[in-house]
Amino acid sequence: MKGFDAVIGNPPWERMKLQEREFFSLGAPEIATAVSAADRRRLIISVEKKRPDLWARYKLAQGNAERTLAHVRSEAAGFPLTGKGDVNTYMLFAELARNIVAPSGHVGLLVPSGIATDHTTKEFFCDLMESKNLIAIYDFENKKGWFEDVHRAFKFSVLLVGGAETKCDAADFVFFAHVMKDLDSAARHIPLTGKELKLLNPNTRTCPIFRSRRDAEITKKVYRRVPILVDQSRRAGGNAWGVKFVRMFDQTNDADHFLTAETLAADGYKLESNRWVKRKDVHLPMYEAKMIQAFDHRAAGVRIEAGNWMRQGQTEDTSLVSHQNPEYVVQPRYWVKSEVVLKSMSEVERSGFVGFKDITSPTNRRTMIAAAIPWSAVSNHFVLLLSDQTWRDKCVCLAT
Repeated sequence: MKGFDAVIGNPPWERMKLQEREFFSLGAPEIATAVSAADRRRLIISVEKKRPDLWARYKLAQGNAERTLAHVRSEAAGFPLTGKGDVNTYMLFAELARNIVAPSGHVGLLVPSGIATDHTTKEFFCDLMESKNLIAIYDFENKKGWFEDVHRAFKFSVLLVGGAETKCDAADFVFFAHVMKDLDSAARHIPLTGKELKLLNPNTRTCPIFRSRRDAEITKKVYRRVPILVDQSRRAGGNAWGVKFVRMFDQTNDADHFLTAETLAADGYKLESNRWVKRKDVHLPMYEAKMIQAFDHRAAGVRIEAGNWMRQGQTEDTSLVSHQNPEYVVQPRYWVKSEVVLKSMSEVERSGFVGFKDITSPTNRRTMIAAAIPWSAVSNHFVLLLSDQTWRDKCVCLAT
């Protein structure tokens, strides 16, 4: 088998699924700035009659994207590891580069750091580690603005991969570099083997992020002494606490259930605490992850900034004075009918929930942020932790 001695490049970083906000940002900016996904869907449907020319372009772009995705996900395309999920072009280029490099050759690509840490690329990354073809990943933050059109907090990596004959028992990792000189520090280089990745992340097999070799060594010692909460790789005994993780409402797919204060007030409901009530009908507040901090279900309310293209839900931090008031409650931006909540969580006692944020940042002091919240609607980024016993028995202990 022959191939290229070297494959070097900076492939495009673009999601292949049509991004509706980006598509309509110029032709119909009111769609791009729609506050909720439900509103955006209704506005898009109205385009067919109001702007048939724009609708035709939209359907053409949508069809092209769907056909391209169908192709890269097909067996014939040759992307068995990256042609799945929310496909990004850089993933495909990385797998292609690996396929066309010579057995003794090398690949060097500039790609988002998600190549090692994201769920969609876990099979590709795991295969690199298990085959011992991964030489190094050097992770950089865009703080210096190397890419002017990319957010300064975005992280990208130098990905170094060898051909089939290149074997590295331990791949070399560096995280949070800003300039090439940062790679000179030996303390920042972290060797990780496939066995160690299985120890640290046995379920996802994605790469954990460390600031130094010392941090990595301490973490590995902890994991060797203390088992993880749920180990899906074990045939038996991998869930000693009997817990399961549940997402109640998806903020995009379930958006039709979400009502605003203005809508409820116009329909004759009255606000009582942070619930809207009309006779026996009750709409419960929908807690979002941004409203919660460690052990604090009243960390912030949410206000809507309709003029924002992204992040229209902005937090309003709870003051110390409000925290000292036991009757104070935070106000969300959406409410959900109580019957809808009860239907989605019919097997759970109506006492409350314990959960944790599913998105965090390695720059945060705490990456595990958990809290107990009252019975309510909950969005997908606050994952509920349910147990085979009552939530007070086990889950509160886990959250602390």
